[in-house]
Amino acid sequence: PFHLFGMCIDTEWRSDWKWERIQPHIDSLDGRRVLDIGCGNGYHLWRMRGEGADWVLGVDPSQLFWCQFLAIQHFIRDGRVHHLPIGFEHLPRHLDKKGFDSVFCMGVLYHRKDPINFIATLRDFLRPGGQLILETLVVEGDANTVLVPTERYARMNNVWSIPSPQALCHWLAKLSFDDIQVVDITPTTTEEQRRTEWMTFESLAESLMPDGMTTVEGHPAPIRATICARKRR
Repeated sequence: PFHLFGMCIDTEWRSDWKWERIQPHIDSLDGRRVLDIGCGNGYHLWRMRGEGADWVLGVDPSQLFWCQFLAIQHFIRDGRVHHLPIGFEHLPRHLDKKGFDSVFCMGVLYHRKDPINFIATLRDFLRPGGQLILETLVVEGDANTVLVPTERYARMNNVWSIPSPQALCHWLAKLSFDDIQVVDITPTTTEEQRRTEWMTFESLAESLMPDGMTTVEGHPAPIRATICARKRR
């Protein structure tokens, strides 16, 4: 949600709640180069800059999100915050020492057909010792638990796989990450994702059964986890 000139743009997601959950657990962003993969309209870019990041880049292929970012940038005019309307695959990889100090990826992993290769790509954007902040849907289970919906999940047709937190940590370890920590696990509620006067379409409430425990397809209701990890030096 944005507040401009006394007006609250009340979005579907309380993205400020997500930031409040993860901010205490991340490395200090003071003076750091930061990349946000799947940045949406750029809300979190401004929060990262507000934490002292020296240079912030977000990428998201949606033209609508890019226009929304430009509307906010029109008033803020911060030359150290940038949004590119492209997919992550168009960014250079294997940046090594010239890579980013911090890479954020929130709400993207479950949309990727090949999550292992996607995490490897995120690693390649980081400098050695840089921090990955990965936020995604998870399910309860052990290190071998991965939910692969046969059709839709919470009415989304582009959810390919949802691992348990333990499985996700196992993937990160195999992909040369150290200091792997699950810093937050929070069920998604209809207070955090909901209809508003600004977003009048159906939202999470219409994707859950009346008891709120399962999706309309019978899968476990959404739980989101944040994992912080460090690229091996």
